[in-house]
Amino acid sequence: MSCQVCGRQVPTARVTLMQNIGMLVARQSKTLQGDVCRPCGLRAFKSMTLTTLFLGWWGVISLVLTPVFLIGNLVAWSSLRALPASDESNIQSG
Repeated sequence: MSCQVCGRQVPTARVTLMQNIGMLVARQSKTLQGDVCRPCGLRAFKSMTLTTLFLGWWGVISLVLTPVFLIGNLVAWSSLRALPASDESNIQSG
């Protein structure tokens, strides 16, 4: 399979990563869903999960959704960690 983020032909996992930003009376969310390689998936996991962890709690709906998003991201993380590690130097050039 090819990674839908970088396009390389490497083992991929079908994951859904979610990000939530709470804003008292509104919220903003972002989703990455598809087949991604381990490095691209772990990079997205780190970014989206940390953003959700620090900015996801500010609002009534966000207060409920943030733990759901964080748990879902941890499930996706376990799928990404199960993929074989690839050569990181190929990511920068390809």
